[in-house]
Amino acid sequence: MKESSGNFNGFSVKIKRLKIYQQLLIVFFVAVLLPLCITTLIVTNVNQHAVRAELKYSATITADSVYQRLKKSIHEKKLAVLFIAKSVEYIKSEERVKSFLKDISSASDSITNLEIIEGDENINSDNADKYFHQTNVEIFPEQEKNAILMYVKLKTGNFLRKQIDIKAIKEALFKYLIDDKRQVYIIDSNDKIIMSYNRNDRLFLNLLPQVPKNYRIDEPVIFGNIKNQPNVFLRIQEPAWSIVVATPESLISYGIIDARFKIITAIMVAATAIIVLGMLYSYSLNTNLAQLFKALSAMAAGNYRRKVRLVKDFFTPYEFAYLVEKFNIMTQKIDKSYNELQKANEELAKLDKLKSNLIDTVSHEFRTPLTSIKGYTSRLLRNDVTIDDETRIKSLKVVKQQTERLGRLVEDLLVVPEIESSLLRVFPEVININDILEDCILSIQQKQSRNINLGINGETPNVYADSDRLVQVILNLLENSIKYSPEGSTIDIKVLNEDKFVAVKIKNDCEPISEENKEKLFDKFTRLEENLTRTTRGTGLGLFIVRGLVQAMGGEISITSEDGFEISFTIPAAGVN
Repeated sequence: MKESSGNFNGFSVKIKRLKIYQQLLIVFFVAVLLPLCITTLIVTNVNQHAVRAELKYSATITADSVYQRLKKSIHEKKLAVLFIAKSVEYIKSEERVKSFLKDISSASDSITNLEIIEGDENINSDNADKYFHQTNVEIFPEQEKNAILMYVKLKTGNFLRKQIDIKAIKEALFKYLIDDKRQVYIIDSNDKIIMSYNRNDRLFLNLLPQVPKNYRIDEPVIFGNIKNQPNVFLRIQEPAWSIVVATPESLISYGIIDARFKIITAIMVAATAIIVLGMLYSYSLNTNLAQLFKALSAMAAGNYRRKVRLVKDFFTPYEFAYLVEKFNIMTQKIDKSYNELQKANEELAKLDKLKSNLIDTVSHEFRTPLTSIKGYTSRLLRNDVTIDDETRIKSLKVVKQQTERLGRLVEDLLVVPEIESSLLRVFPEVININDILEDCILSIQQKQSRNINLGINGETPNVYADSDRLVQVILNLLENSIKYSPEGSTIDIKVLNEDKFVAVKIKNDCEPISEENKEKLFDKFTRLEENLTRTTRGTGLGLFIVRGLVQAMGGEISITSEDGFEISFTIPAAGVN
């Protein structure tokens, strides 16, 4: 630690200045240890909230899974008993009815008894007509027999009773809960356990007082006195059962306590390693700086032969060696570096302008399809209205069309850098251009109100081009023609043989364009301030991309606008060198 003197208002004050390694140690303590401690608190807190949310979510998923399987199982068995009751009514012989019911009971693993009775302790004649008819099934859990009783009233006034083994239902419900540490209980209205998974009577008794009193049927409710130990309660309407999913302490220990210990340990190890490396680095840096200061002092004293003796070790910075070797030519590079910096700033300005144009284009062109997709998907997801099949299909078609439009916009944006850098790759092959044109017309014909005429002059040879890029060229030109032509007008497409090339001419009705502006149409983000473009939106990239793709495939493109707007491009014919 060095001392330096200073004069403040006539008083002489000695200021103690720290060495570099001392300053680095302070920086490490303030900039590393303190942030690491804060980070530890934040990470452990975030992890605790994340694990708690995950425990709630997974417990809800478990409850919903059991609920859905139970609901499906009960529904299937209700349908089965109704079907059996309907079948029994067509059998006249009592013996054949008994034989029929016996065969069904023996063929099913879950049905323990299927019989026709005149009455039951659960049923009385006063409310029988109220609860039972041909499309209604009444369910009674029977704890003593470990079964569920289903009743259907027959036309004769008797009842078809179906007894279902709860064990069979339990196996079907819980067979998918593999390695799930949670306890799952299905209880009746008297809080008696009907079925369970990973049963723990002590935990269940502790949970019962915590079960919520206010709930909605068929909607899961999170409850529990421990914030990090969420449980789920789900009340079922038919039968009047409840599903309780309990989170054990082992999951909390693994997900929160163990994770917290690991996080703290990892951060402490990292902090120790950083401090040790920082101390070694500060020692090496201080030693080399001392050697540099001695060399500078010697040069100030006129000793120009004194060299800096660097302590070369793992922590020796490259900058010190470079400074010693290149000090004499440092000033010569300043001007060069400044010029390079100016050029870099100009390039950055161009890139910034390009970025602004791109952001403006994307924000406008993507908004319309995204708004349509959002609107129609929100409409399809609404539960408060009934959507018929025709409306749903129309909505999905609109979503598909807008998605395809977004896809084409993305393809256009992605191909621009390849065209600019001359790195655009094409994979030419022999293809039939007539088929390509017909497919493109078919795909775009249904989305607009223009007439598209395809005229082919004689037998057109195949072309040697990249099929995907050629489709992109034609679709861009067709969309451009549709966008800038009046509704109900005609778009003419001609295919001509021109020596070693095949020419495609696309013409649409349009106001004349000056010769000065024709070439500008092929520039990026160009939109002419004319009546032609004022009422339409566009990226300003379409013709730029088309020209780049056509030239990459060995063709040329041109524009004429004397009688309407006509754009013509050529593609090499197949078999021509």
